Amino acid sequence: MKWMDHYFSDEFLSQVFGKISNRIYLIGILVLGFAVRGRQYLTNRSFWLDEAFLANNFKSRDYMQLLEPLDYSQVAPIGFLWLEELMSNIFGLNEYALRLIPFITSIAAIYLLYDLSRVLLSKGWGLVIAFASILPYTLTYYASELKQYMTDLFIAVLLFWIFYRFCFKKKNYWSIFLLGVVGAISIWFSNITPIILLSLGFALWLPPLKKFDLRKFFVIISANVLWLISFFFYYTSFIQGNPHREGMLRYWRNSFLPHEFEEAFKWLDETFHDLFMNIVSHSDAANLALGLFIIGVFSVFFRKSKRHYTYLFLPILIHLVLSYFQLYPFNGRLILYILPFVIFFEFVGIEFIVGFFKHRTALAALLIVTLLYRSFNIMSEYFVHPPIREDIKPVLQYVKKNKQPEDIVYLYFGSHAAFKFYKEDYFTESDHCIVGVASSDHYEKFLDEFNALTNRVWIVFSHMYPPNGIEYLNEKIPTYEQLDYYEAQGAKVYLVSKN
Repeated sequence: MKWMDHYFSDEFLSQVFGKISNRIYLIGILVLGFAVRGRQYLTNRSFWLDEAFLANNFKSRDYMQLLEPLDYSQVAPIGFLWLEELMSNIFGLNEYALRLIPFITSIAAIYLLYDLSRVLLSKGWGLVIAFASILPYTLTYYASELKQYMTDLFIAVLLFWIFYRFCFKKKNYWSIFLLGVVGAISIWFSNITPIILLSLGFALWLPPLKKFDLRKFFVIISANVLWLISFFFYYTSFIQGNPHREGMLRYWRNSFLPHEFEEAFKWLDETFHDLFMNIVSHSDAANLALGLFIIGVFSVFFRKSKRHYTYLFLPILIHLVLSYFQLYPFNGRLILYILPFVIFFEFVGIEFIVGFFKHRTALAALLIVTLLYRSFNIMSEYFVHPPIREDIKPVLQYVKKNKQPEDIVYLYFGSHAAFKFYKEDYFTESDHCIVGVASSDHYEKFLDEFNALTNRVWIVFSHMYPPNGIEYLNEKIPTYEQLDYYEAQGAKVYLVSKN
């Protein structure tokens, strides 16, 4: 088919995409990223359980009190906490203010990833990789989540950007010292910074060891000393002896690399499948992404000019080693920071494959569309209907509007953190509000307490987990006279008569 050969030829594709400058493409990608993540941010959904846990700390603490172990067994870097406190002081204690830092850093990371990829590959590949980094729903969601994971991602990309942009293959010693200063500061803003700095330590030391340079040797030592001093003070002040450490280890117990070979192989298979599903959102595309990633990683060993790409793979390897020794979990949101590097290697794999064929541009375009098609569709769906999760605000507003003075507001225990954050907006001290007893495994405790109440009772549900427990409660509550009912995404309320 000559028409297909024509429209998928390198010459035709170059004519189509070559008419617009790279700067315009970049602006378009950044605008798209801002729109996609801004749409989720502007939804202004209610804080769900984990966010509310952290948000309540800003409600009751100042800067100095945030240096102490947090309430609700929360753990977050001190620098991140102080930035959030600053945002709440400037813009008020609300969702927009507390989600602003993750949103800003997620947008900034898109540009840094573009420029990093441009330096290592080309402007064209930089644009494609930047575009691909916008599509994963997981990154869009956490760009408007009151958690430090987007800050982790931003700092990881920033540190590698400084290294490859200013330090790599240059005798600019001040750039190495700059990396030392930024790395030392970053330790206070991101818990994954030591993993990145350890990777960069290999990247800085290998060239001087091959070709001795005394001045560079001392500059690198100075940068390393800054990192060590900063990490020592941070570790001894906030990590060592933290009362929440054991609880975190129990919570993430399934996120450590097992010691037995068969279990480790199964764990790696499941973990990396989930990782690639977070990027492309479809099993077939995830398998393609995994294959391209593996090809991309191994291809650098066959090309001397690109072996320095392996530095971007080191954080994954180092993190897995730490996971093996149960020092840092490797799973879920804790590894979002490696997604840009995984995406980078996927396209290194494509770049390597198409090098063996005549119609390189056409084949690259085909692989890119196949890889990104599904995640683009899902991104479009979520743009139209952003995920809400546990939207308790409309439920509390409904109760406020319809409750009578003698009514009791009884809260399912999973909603207690969100209720505490929003209580002052919807209720007064004279309102009779009760948080139910925590009883994840013994729902009869919850029902016993509820059954002891009298008069009209508004029973509010959010973070309804586990589902089988909620089904049990839903069977019991309608045995009372149901007077009203209202439901929002992930939250609902019954009004029942206990007379």
